[in-house]
Amino acid sequence: MTKEEIIVTVICALLGSSVLNGLITHILYKNKLEKDLKNKGHDMIAQEIGKSLQFVRDMELQLTIQELYNVENILQQRGSQVNLFGGEAIYPAIFNDWDSYNSFRETIQECRKKYEKNLPVKIALNLVFIERYINQLSLFLKENGDEELLPFWGTIFIVDLKKWQRNMDKLLVKEINKYTYKLESHETKKWTKMRKRVLIEQYQRTILYYLLRGECRNRDRKKMELVRNMLDNIFATQDINE
Repeated sequence: MTKEEIIVTVICALLGSSVLNGLITHILYKNKLEKDLKNKGHDMIAQEIGKSLQFVRDMELQLTIQELYNVENILQQRGSQVNLFGGEAIYPAIFNDWDSYNSFRETIQECRKKYEKNLPVKIALNLVFIERYINQLSLFLKENGDEELLPFWGTIFIVDLKKWQRNMDKLLVKEINKYTYKLESHETKKWTKMRKRVLIEQYQRTILYYLLRGECRNRDRKKMELVRNMLDNIFATQDINE
């Protein structure tokens, strides 16, 4: 007989089988309770993360709402010949006016304040990026025309914003579809390592960065110069007309 068997035999003799069964039941119940509490805590965290992911997704999907540029004149001139399925200049609806633009910016700030702590590192960094981009863009817009020009600028910067929105949406959908979530610290080497790629390098590939700094990757130079030349021609024509 092993040592463990001897101990069990002695315990049975001293306590009786009914007492021993009660003790075993108590231990099993305690283990189950601890497991249930752990699962409940995990479920609460998962629900909080899921809510955060969905709120951020609702924010970035605002960029998919688009308007036709100069739509009133286009409809007057061409009527039913207007191509609503593509081929017309479009801009994000957040560029309708300053109220729309600032409302979107406030939503981003709310995302960061309330939900950033619950987001995975890459998604959180992309949230930081769009807040900084929108704030930087605000400075540019205020120095380059009044509210009436917002829709025009929207036709230019829709390229930057759509690129970010599509990438962010893929990240969010993939994360939401996991169903189980784990919190991820933002004070880690992973955050520091990923920060340069998500914040700095992503910004350096935007039209806004090129217009402000005149710098871009060699592969993007033709595209960027085309945008610059187009803008120069547009504003040169306006100056002549004035």
